[in-house]
This record gives sequence, C-alpha cells and structure tokens, in this order.
Amino acid sequence: MTKIPKGIFVTGTDTGVGKTVVTAAIAWNLKQSGKDVAVMKPIQTGTNISGLTDIEFVQKVLGADCLPDDCCPYSFPDPLAPLVASMLVGQRINIDKIKDSYNRLSSENETVIVEGAGGLLVPILEDYFMSDLALDLDLPIVIVTRPNLGTLNHTLLTLESAEKRGLDVAGIVISNYPWDPGLPEQTNPELILGMTGVNILGVFPNDNSISVEKGEIGNIREIASSALSKELGGSFVLEEFLSSLE
Repeated sequence: MTKIPKGIFVTGTDTGVGKTVVTAAIAWNLKQSGKDVAVMKPIQTGTNISGLTDIEFVQKVLGADCLPDDCCPYSFPDPLAPLVASMLVGQRINIDKIKDSYNRLSSENETVIVEGAGGLLVPILEDYFMSDLALDLDLPIVIVTRPNLGTLNHTLLTLESAEKRGLDVAGIVISNYPWDPGLPEQTNPELILGMTGVNILGVFPNDNSISVEKGEIGNIREIASSALSKELGGSFVLEEFLSSLE
C-alpha cells in the first residue's frame, strides 16, 4: 500500500489486541492531514457496559459524531461473536444493511475505516465471516497484532487465512508495544517482517493513559503520528524502529 485508499478494514489476530485504538489513531492522522474520514464499526457486541463502546471511543478521539445507523448498524449487549450475540436477541444480521451504511459513508467521505470484530474468522452468520465482509466491501486489510510471545503463530495464521480467502493485506500494525521490551518483543518485529514479507505499517506503544473501556483517550492523539507510517497518515519509519532495537 503506497497511498491511503478509499477505505481500510482493520482486523486483528485476536480479540483485545488493540484494534479500536489503532483504528482511532489512523482516523485521527487522516483527519489531521485534512482528509474527510469516517469510521464504521459494522457490528458492536458487548454494549451492556458502563463505559464507551468501541465506536463511541473512536468518535471521542475524532471529536465527531455519526448517525448510529451508518457508523454502527448493529449493536448487541452481550460480549460474544456477532453470530451468537445476534441469535440471543432473536435478530439476524442483514449484510446488505451493512453494505448500504458503508456506501453512504463512502459517498460522503474521502476515506472510511471499518473496524471488524475480533479476527477474520469471527462468524457473522452461520456461513459468513468477517473475512467475507472485508471481501464484499472490497477493502484492503490492516492486521493488528500483539508484540509478545505467541504473536508469530497468530500473525502467520491470520495471514494464511487472508491469502486463502483472497484478501488484499495492506500491512501489519504491532499494538501495545512495551516501553521496556523483553527478548520476544525485541525480536518479533523483524521476524514478522522476514517471515511474511508484509509491510509493518506501525508500532503502537502501550500507554496506560489510553483506555477504551474507561473512555479515556489519553495521549492517543500525540502518539498517533509517530506510531503509524505515512501510508496511515503518520511519520513512523520501520527501519529506524528496528535500528533502535539493536
């Protein structure tokens, strides 16, 4: 990915890897560069919480509002896979409704960032997964992965699945990178790059001031540019980061 596309689908190697923070950071960078940008969370589960939902956190970072039907067509109270969460309330997810919402946002904005739920094989319907949604929206994916032990397996499995399903992988963002990295964190970025050949588009540091659950945006706006590459509106340079680990 050499330029910012019309849309991006942000997925993860697992749930809780930092997709929402990375999504918000990308959107903030693009907004700061003067682009009209919208963020969409097609399906939000686990909304029965006291804090902010994922899409509400992103909107808080952007200082923007969006019609719920466009930004988040489906919301379910239980923190479960969309298929299960929707079944529990007796509602079947309509993919055309999601597509219509995306098309409206796309017609009104230069870039639409779509945040998936969990990873690529999270089910939306019995025979329809997050990977299918990314394909139907015709969006390149950005994979958010962990920095620590186990991430090589998770990342390679996600990339293997993406390739088999015909997805265009724009790159990888390593999230929650520790300020004092241990040996796994020091070696994993270069290993991921060497083993996959996929661009690492950013390394987002762990910052305790940022909490999606508590609705605390903390330093995300200040970190966003330096943590993400120019393709995602920032100034991150992978070679410089890797040199700092030597």
